[in-house]
Amino acid sequence: MKRKIGRKNYAWMKSELAFFEEEGTITHTQKDEMLAQYEVSRGVSLVRILVMVGALLLGAGIFSFIASNWVYLGKTVKFLIILAAIAGVNGAAIKLENSHPKTARGLYFLGVLFFGAGIFLTGQIFNLGGSFGQAFLWWGIGSLPMAYVLKDKWLSIFATVLFLLYLDAENTGIGYFAVLITALLAGLLYWINEKTVASRLLLFFVNALSIAVLSVFLFKLSAFFPAYGHLAAFLLLFVAGFVMLRLPVQEAYREVMRLEGHLLHGLMGILLTFSSVWEGTVFGSHFNLAFSVVYFLLVLYFIKTGSLTNIFILCIFVLRFYLDFSYDFLPKSIVFIIGGLIFIGFGFYFEKQRKEGGNGHA
Repeated sequence: MKRKIGRKNYAWMKSELAFFEEEGTITHTQKDEMLAQYEVSRGVSLVRILVMVGALLLGAGIFSFIASNWVYLGKTVKFLIILAAIAGVNGAAIKLENSHPKTARGLYFLGVLFFGAGIFLTGQIFNLGGSFGQAFLWWGIGSLPMAYVLKDKWLSIFATVLFLLYLDAENTGIGYFAVLITALLAGLLYWINEKTVASRLLLFFVNALSIAVLSVFLFKLSAFFPAYGHLAAFLLLFVAGFVMLRLPVQEAYREVMRLEGHLLHGLMGILLTFSSVWEGTVFGSHFNLAFSVVYFLLVLYFIKTGSLTNIFILCIFVLRFYLDFSYDFLPKSIVFIIGGLIFIGFGFYFEKQRKEGGNGHA
């Protein structure tokens, strides 16, 4: 897989390799082979931004017009309008695909928005019932084929966000089969990313979806174990964060996995420092202090190895205990002043590490 770099970086690399070729350090063939390993990433296109904004405004205008006359239309007319809108914008996009590709891309996006609006409106027209969150699921599923065919990172991210909204809307009411379906969709998104755009940003969102699916599954299981269920879920997610740090992934994806792995164990680690999590277990409510000491040392170890994310985690960790111990005893102004100084101090240390370290990572 080719590595994507910016246009300026590619031009700089090309000139440097040309210099080495002139010096005789490398051959012309070697230079071409090296350049072939890279691909210029597409920058932000003004045309694409204009088309996307135009598509959003057009969609908002059309649906605003329909909404204002909605009560006067029959069910059949309403449904035909929805179908005509979806077919019309996608047909126009296909027509403009070769002559105006960026405009066509904006129309495809508009078609996806019309498709989602159509799902909600069709359910309302025919009183189909079902939960509000399921509409997000079907909208996301319908967006995936378009994202794959167009090889579009933003459409894939949009579909991922829809699946996250589905999980949030369903919450504890979601069934095990639905959890399995969402997990399979996350796997499909990994595959789409690998086969089409190879985007680190998309990987970040798909990882977030996978973590959300795992969280929902674990907390559903925790209902069967009232005493230890929630604690076990927190601990398993805590361990999952460390697993993400060690997963054998491509070098281009390693930084994303590190970042989310540290954020996951950081979030779970902070939650596990609260005594309420340990109440009712064999460990006792005060075990949070022992866990906090061990986790504090672990965070310091990660900082020593060059992890910049753990500086942020340490800041939250210190602030959490500072507020816990001082909020009820000190004047509120003093609490906030010292809290602000803590953040400024960690910010100074973070900047110092970045300047001096040179090899810092997530």
